[in-house]
Amino acid sequence: MGTGFNVLVVLHLVCVVAGFGALAYNGLYVSLAQRRTGGGTSAVLEVNKMVSGLAEALVYAAILFGIAAVGASHKQYGFGQAWVSAALAVAVVDVGILHGWIRPNQRRYMALVQKLEKPMGPGESAETRAPDAMELQRMERRVNLGWGAFNILVIGAVYLMVFKPGH
Repeated sequence: MGTGFNVLVVLHLVCVVAGFGALAYNGLYVSLAQRRTGGGTSAVLEVNKMVSGLAEALVYAAILFGIAAVGASHKQYGFGQAWVSAALAVAVVDVGILHGWIRPNQRRYMALVQKLEKPMGPGESAETRAPDAMELQRMERRVNLGWGAFNILVIGAVYLMVFKPGH
């Protein structure tokens, strides 16, 4: 394996650290932003959403650089090896959880935060907003469940790549 392989592995690792690392605390952002006093929750979540967009691009790059590194390994590593295929499958499932579970729930959560941050209109009271507040708590749990599963899968993929079971 030559310099090309090593460069791809370095790029893969940098993207893993920057991408998955930036996403690792998203569940915490959701919880802490909601518990802030004085409002501004939607602003915190909006900034987090922008940073997360960059992090997601780095996650995709990490997957692509990982695939390229396997290809550049001169057959030392291959998709026929269980750990390589499993790590790729875990990454694909992780991206599926991100787009199929986390993002839709985060959009609903953000819409509720924005709705509840608006001043109460005529005829509105804490009681009329109670169902939205309860739904917000439910959505927070759903988002955090998704991020928990996402992070556990990241740990699983790291395990596979470090210990290379069956290699």
